[in-house]
Amino acid sequence: MVERRPLTVAQCLAGRDLSEPRLSPDGSLVAFCTSDVGETHLVLVPASGGPERRLSPWPIRGGRGLGGGSLEWWHDGSAVLCVAATGELWAIPVDGGEPRLLLRPETGRIVSSPVVSPGTDAVAVVIDQAEIHVIELDGSVTRVDHGDHAFVMDPVWWNGRPVWVGWNPPHMPWDESCLVTTTGVITAAAELQIQQPRTDVTGERLGWLDDSTGWLNVNVLGELGTVRADERHEHGPPSWGERQRTWCFHGDGRRVAFVRNEDGFGRLCSLNLDTGEVLEHAKAVHGQLSWVGDTLVALRTGGKTPTQIVAYDTRTDDWARRTLVVGPSHEWNGHPSLVEPESFTFTARDKESIPARLFRAPQPNGRTICWIHGGPTDQSTVTFHPKINYWVDRGYDVLVPDHRGSTGHGRAFTQSLRGRWGELDSDDVVDALRALGRDANTVAIIGGSAGGLTALNAMVARPRVAAAAVVSYPVCDIAALDVTTHRFEAHYNRTLMGTPAETIERSARRSPIHRAAELRDTPVLILHGTADPVVSIEQSRSLVRAITDDGGQHCELIEFEGEGHGFREPANKQREFDDTEAFLSRFLR
Repeated sequence: MVERRPLTVAQCLAGRDLSEPRLSPDGSLVAFCTSDVGETHLVLVPASGGPERRLSPWPIRGGRGLGGGSLEWWHDGSAVLCVAATGELWAIPVDGGEPRLLLRPETGRIVSSPVVSPGTDAVAVVIDQAEIHVIELDGSVTRVDHGDHAFVMDPVWWNGRPVWVGWNPPHMPWDESCLVTTTGVITAAAELQIQQPRTDVTGERLGWLDDSTGWLNVNVLGELGTVRADERHEHGPPSWGERQRTWCFHGDGRRVAFVRNEDGFGRLCSLNLDTGEVLEHAKAVHGQLSWVGDTLVALRTGGKTPTQIVAYDTRTDDWARRTLVVGPSHEWNGHPSLVEPESFTFTARDKESIPARLFRAPQPNGRTICWIHGGPTDQSTVTFHPKINYWVDRGYDVLVPDHRGSTGHGRAFTQSLRGRWGELDSDDVVDALRALGRDANTVAIIGGSAGGLTALNAMVARPRVAAAAVVSYPVCDIAALDVTTHRFEAHYNRTLMGTPAETIERSARRSPIHRAAELRDTPVLILHGTADPVVSIEQSRSLVRAITDDGGQHCELIEFEGEGHGFREPANKQREFDDTEAFLSRFLR
């Protein structure tokens, strides 16, 4: 009998990231971004399957995960528009011709989300998530938004005019946003989230996602009013980035495809706009949907599905699938660490029902990891997650709670964290671990960013629920974010905490930096990049000093030089695994 070898870090990291698959206008080719060893490139592959061809002569700016904003086809399929890593917008001919420069922004400015008008050669782009500009065929560039919104995102062309999403502080886009065009606001209401505007191939039919019923669903303007896929499921994640594309039109404009979130699990569906009929086609989380003719292309990922680009034949209800591109290069097929989680619902201390998912290790070692997502307005959906696979392979059960404030369970669930960040989220995690009923000496809590804040606050619970915490780029001082974080989140505390005065008062009770005495005897490993623009590394340094000055002996900070909010260099990713495993081996029974 051959002894099975443990999954290695190299195997977890092997391969490339895939993003933004987009069908050409005739449906014959798929353009996508592939990132490997620090570089992202534009690649083409036949929609019927076949060899890949790199199109970009230099690195481009790629989307991350299921997000996008880097590329778009020219309306006749002769070229692909993409944003170079250096910031310029280029049109790269498919036939190998010379790339054409469309826009070179001012130094330091960022171009994203190019989209070509169906009726002309005009291109709309976003600059700095603050302005909408239109580039004409003669090279002239005109700003077309009126500056009424501090943030703008995701332009499309509708009846010859750009349409986009806009919002203003103190709101985040999932709190309150609106649909805007050059002549004014199209759709807006208090406490209404709007995202992902889309048009059909002619640019005449318009749709979007909104949560007007309490659930983020697809809406399409029709001759007799709005057609809505009215479900108690969400059809998209929060707008942390551009061009998420969890829904799209078919070329005939009479059907749409969308992704349903079923408590963190995914399902690909379609909606007939004439009859209102919804059909279910495929399980797994899907993103970046693109539908031309009889082919729908998407990113597909799941607990047992390494990230891949797939094409569906949509002529029949069963939608036969073929795989075009696979991201991970390790042979994952049938690997024992690929397990589907089971739903785990628990009752919080205030009697609310809270969802979670539990990955059970096939060969358990008696240890458990509680995995907390960041955000906190986000969710860890059931996607391919090599970090979780690594721990499952080593015998750890992994619990993934959706504390209140998480998305995927309706607007009310997400908004219930308002004013209570740093309190309700950690209470829910503590209650999840108590409901699971594991020996605290065998449990570790792992979280990053906002998840790091939640993890650290959960560690002060008495009686304790975990023996150790590993946190990456954690929020340690909530109030400090008001002056140190990046522009997108600079006003995030207004909804999560309250007014500036309320933030200071609540931060003093809920921030780990002010709870150093309670963390003194807690083993904590902190991983943080020195160039983090979201959570300054000074937050982690200050927390370690405070715990150490209070007599703590088990708090360790590892700094990653030049890394931002997340680690990209292979050597640093390797060290993240190695140091975490060594730490857990020291402190978990």
